[in-house]
Amino acid sequence: MDLWSPPHDAPHLFEWWRPLVQASRRARVERLAWPINVDEFRLAGRVSRSGRPDVWIYEHHANNGSLCVDASGDSYRFVATPGGSSPGQFHRCPLRTAVSKAGLHEVVARVTYGRTPDAVAPPEPESPAAPSKVVRRGHLTLVASA
Repeated sequence: MDLWSPPHDAPHLFEWWRPLVQASRRARVERLAWPINVDEFRLAGRVSRSGRPDVWIYEHHANNGSLCVDASGDSYRFVATPGGSSPGQFHRCPLRTAVSKAGLHEVVARVTYGRTPDAVAPPEPESPAAPSKVVRRGHLTLVASA
């Protein structure tokens, strides 16, 4: 395992942030209660693992909670291995678990998902439309039902 960190004197590339953007999209699709707001994170680095996907590590500004994702937006949790040959291992986990481990429930406002406007059918008219009275006053137009 090799850890790469972004240089301090270089502009950040979108490719460095793409995994977090994809995880944010997945959080919305899965309707997680705590969103992944990309602008609230900083890039800590990328762990290169031989034969397995690289894992990108993003830290939340408010609590330093780490969110670990790969290039496809799949999430991981870090499991320390004291006394092992490496500091630890990354285990794939559901995005809900990764968001919880990062402590986003402590620092991000909970969101709720309502019905989408496309799913709401327009109300059926109860009777034929009655003639309307239109009154224009300057830039306002009032429409009154008869």
